[in-house]
Amino acid sequence: MQELSGLGNRRRLNVQDIEERYEHTGNVAKTRSIISLGLSMFKLFKNNAGSPRESPGFPYHVQTFNILTLCAEDYIVEPGSLKFLVEHGFDFTKQYSEGLSYMRGDDKGQVNENNSDFVRQIFMEIIRYKKPIVLHNGFIDLVFLYQNLYATLPTSVNSFAADLAEMFPNGIYDTKYLSDYVCRKSASYLEYIFRSQ
Repeated sequence: MQELSGLGNRRRLNVQDIEERYEHTGNVAKTRSIISLGLSMFKLFKNNAGSPRESPGFPYHVQTFNILTLCAEDYIVEPGSLKFLVEHGFDFTKQYSEGLSYMRGDDKGQVNENNSDFVRQIFMEIIRYKKPIVLHNGFIDLVFLYQNLYATLPTSVNSFAADLAEMFPNGIYDTKYLSDYVCRKSASYLEYIFRSQ
C-alpha cells in the first residue's frame, strides 16, 4: 500500500476509456509523489514433507514495514489528500525528517549519501526475485510505482501492461477489484473490507 501527495481530478481516474485513464493517471504520477510505502512480506511455514505445517492458526509469518519516502524533486501537494492522511494519523514531521529520499522516473545514476536510493532498490529486488504483488486500487498504485521507482512511463497503456507482465510474471492481485467484481461487496475501501471479514 502506498500513500500519495494527491490524485488530481478524481473523475478522470475512472473514465471508461483505458488509454485516457492511463494518460491522466500517468500525468498525475509525474507531478505528485509517493509519501509512504507499505510492504507486507509473507512466508508460508512448511513441514519437512513440503506441505504447509498443520496449525490451528495462520500458517504464515507476516512482517509489515511502513517506509516513509520523500521525493527529492518538486511535486504537487493536494490539501484534501493531506487532510485525509492527517485525520488517519499520518505524521508529516516524521516524513520530512526521516523519509527516505528518491528521484522520480529513470534511475538517474545519482547516489544519495544517506540511502543510495534505498526505496528504488527495494522495488527492484521485488522485481528481481519475481515476487507476486498484492495492491488495493492497483492500477493507480502500479502507475505511481512505475513512474516514481522504476522508469519513465511508456506512452501507451499496452506497453505499460507488457512491461508489468514481464516485471511481475507470478501475478498482480488487486484487492479492490476482487472486492468489487469477485466478492461483490457493497463497498471496497480498505477499512470496510477489513472490518467485514
